[in-house]
Amino acid sequence: MPCVGNSSNDMLQLINLPDVVLETILSNLTYDEIARNRTVCKQFDRTCKKLLNRGFNLMEKYHAQCLRAVKCQLPRRESERRSHPLARHCDILTAIETRISMLSMTFIKYVDLNLCCFIPGKVIDEIFRVLRLIRDAKTPPRAHEILQELRDISSMAMEHFDEKILPKLKHSICTSVVSHVGTYDLPNASLMISHHTNSGNITLAHGLSPEKLNQTFRKIQNRAKRNYISVMSVRSKINKLKLRLKRQGFQMRRQNIKIQEQGKKLREQDTLIAEMKKHLEEWEQKIGDLKAELSRSREETQKPDTIETCKRKHIDRLKSRESVRVQSKNLQAKKRKLIVERKSSTSPKDVQFKKFLSDLLDTEHMEDEIPSTSN
Repeated sequence: MPCVGNSSNDMLQLINLPDVVLETILSNLTYDEIARNRTVCKQFDRTCKKLLNRGFNLMEKYHAQCLRAVKCQLPRRESERRSHPLARHCDILTAIETRISMLSMTFIKYVDLNLCCFIPGKVIDEIFRVLRLIRDAKTPPRAHEILQELRDISSMAMEHFDEKILPKLKHSICTSVVSHVGTYDLPNASLMISHHTNSGNITLAHGLSPEKLNQTFRKIQNRAKRNYISVMSVRSKINKLKLRLKRQGFQMRRQNIKIQEQGKKLREQDTLIAEMKKHLEEWEQKIGDLKAELSRSREETQKPDTIETCKRKHIDRLKSRESVRVQSKNLQAKKRKLIVERKSSTSPKDVQFKKFLSDLLDTEHMEDEIPSTSN
């Protein structure tokens, strides 16, 4: 065994050392070696138990510190965490956290009752090894590779504790309870009865008479009855609390159903509000178009005088053309009348004048027909 001398003198010297010095010496060993040295003597067992429990607490604190440091450096989004360089560190630390919680559920309850210590020291060494590797390595191995040894030894430790050690602890707990109940409310805190199989007689210690013994047993029975009544009252209270919890659970389920219905109604209202907003936007667009048309029509109606003047000018032109045509018709009629009423003459001057008048009438007639066709 390490840390233990070969001669008996060295062993005595180690045992005679103060507890603080012995703890300092043993703390230089690994936790697996500390767990193995528990079998040396009672003093070693007491000191090693203290060191193992302290090591488990230190391991929990160190793991929590490492996990906190890694989570502070990780991004908040889950999608960004997967591609982060510290993603593998976080996975390994989370798996170690699960393993520590399983070990704690197995051992710590009995450690707190001072029935045993954290027995598997090799598990503490392995967890510290993995944590140091994660701290120093930038790209550690995958979780299933680096945690294979830890899973194996921790599972073996928990199975060994449940199968081999826990039944003995339960038996010791039962015997301690029985030993405490043995001196319950008896005179002088002890009652010694020895049975002699040969004579069949019963001898009572301290000179107790049967009457006192019967009174003592009656007191014990009365107290047991009172305890039974108190236990029954506590059970009735527990049953009432369970019934109240059931009612509360039923009310919570009803409230959850109502919340779901309200959420459904809220979603429907949201859809209706979205449709109404869509219709409002369409109406606003239509109103904007109408406003634009209205402003355009107002701009057009701001120039009524120019349009009316154009119309009047056109009407005046038509009237003037009509008056000119009427005057030309009257003049032509007069000329024709004059030609008809004029006496025929054979003189060359009269013939020339007649030809001039006929040509003039033909040209005027052509001018009258041209504007009429244009109209």
